[in-house]
Amino acid sequence: MRSFRETWSGGGARWTTAGLAWLVAVGVLGAEPGLEWPQFRGPNASGIGRGGFPDRFGPGTNEAWGVEVPPGNSSPVVTGDRIFLTGFADNQLLVLALDARTGGESWRRAFAPGKVERGARLGNPATATCATDGRRVVSCFGPFGLVCHDREGVELWRHPLPVPVTQHGAGTSPVIAGDLVLLNQDQDTGSYLLAVGLHDGKERWRAGRPHARRGFSTPLPWPVGDPAWVVVAGTLRLDAYSIRDGAPAWHVNGLPNEMVSSPVAGPGMLFVAGWTAGSGVGRMPAWDALVAAGDADDDHRLSQSEVPAGPARQHFPYLDANKDGVLSADEYAAAAHAFDASRNVGMAVRPGGSGDITAGAVAWTFDRGLPYCPTPLWHGERIWMVRNGGLVTVLDAATGRAVLREERLGTMGDHYASPVASGDRVCVVAQSGMAVVVRAGDALDVVARNPLGEPVVATPAIAHGRIHVRTASRLMAFGPPTR
Repeated sequence: MRSFRETWSGGGARWTTAGLAWLVAVGVLGAEPGLEWPQFRGPNASGIGRGGFPDRFGPGTNEAWGVEVPPGNSSPVVTGDRIFLTGFADNQLLVLALDARTGGESWRRAFAPGKVERGARLGNPATATCATDGRRVVSCFGPFGLVCHDREGVELWRHPLPVPVTQHGAGTSPVIAGDLVLLNQDQDTGSYLLAVGLHDGKERWRAGRPHARRGFSTPLPWPVGDPAWVVVAGTLRLDAYSIRDGAPAWHVNGLPNEMVSSPVAGPGMLFVAGWTAGSGVGRMPAWDALVAAGDADDDHRLSQSEVPAGPARQHFPYLDANKDGVLSADEYAAAAHAFDASRNVGMAVRPGGSGDITAGAVAWTFDRGLPYCPTPLWHGERIWMVRNGGLVTVLDAATGRAVLREERLGTMGDHYASPVASGDRVCVVAQSGMAVVVRAGDALDVVARNPLGEPVVATPAIAHGRIHVRTASRLMAFGPPTR
């Protein structure tokens, strides 16, 4: 008998009895409330969805629907018959609700931004992915803060926040844990982890992160299902805080100076991987030598024009934490330490204890095939990592042994979207707009390469037997049609 996947992977309209029954149960024929993909990377930030998705998809191929959406880098979230998404157009920050069955717009809400962030080439104020508990949806914008709506678009609360002080703009997403909304605000100065009430938006606690500089990692409540901690990957280390009051619990050293990917959970373990060019800078020059060579006005501070040629001038925007255009000795010391101690790494951690647990908690490390943006995927006792250039590395989650080492997916260029999976299929989408479907196993088995026609930065969402992909101008759902 053909599998449910095979009955529609070629675009046909045949269905197995089990597959059709499942469609009714999850509500493709009339969506029921649920939390199919409620936040960045889906249920429990796992990157794993239920119900599968077609092997072959693209505009006109297994396309249930496709609609134009405003620009943005956030991923769609799916709950029951609703999809929530953010955007930025006509100098307005937008929250949108779409009908999950048809893609039709149910409502949109607009907000005037504060000072709009101007950062990386692909940066956008609508980069944070929404989080939902099925009844409320929480959205976040760097130049605005947090805002919460109910399913019908009624604003319930807002929590304004100052624009993060980073070179690239904000990138982390909010998550919901019980009655809390958690948001990591790592920036070049004044980093903190914030918890506000889901029902009223009022601050519950704030944990300062003075050791952390800019970062774009989304926090992870742990353990899954009944979290005691909030785990954050940031500058040089992985930190855990009490979810009750934000008190520091434990930390593990050994990460890069700048983290973009987020920590992920496996049975009894946490996994984190990061790469940054900052780890290849080498030893930073001594402050006194820089001052002696370039401090033209003898004020013991350095403007960018005063910094001698070399890594200090090259990385001046990172070193200048408060963005006032000059370096102080303290600013330089903190940033130089971050560069000097930075290590590109993949790491497995056994969580628990208190304080610095590095020596006893690190189960294994790995130093090849590391991602810059994409968060790793724990799937089937394996850790999947995707790096720029379309290289996939798969590790045994228990031992760190390489099952696949930097195998080529047939995509080129940068990768921003994180890999996602359902059943025995893993999907990797390149910034170029090529979506690669791989059969999970101990050998690289590319099932399909699907051109989407436009660049892709956002991580796909899997729900209702469909994979939802946001491109530069569209949101498309690929899978069974609405009946």
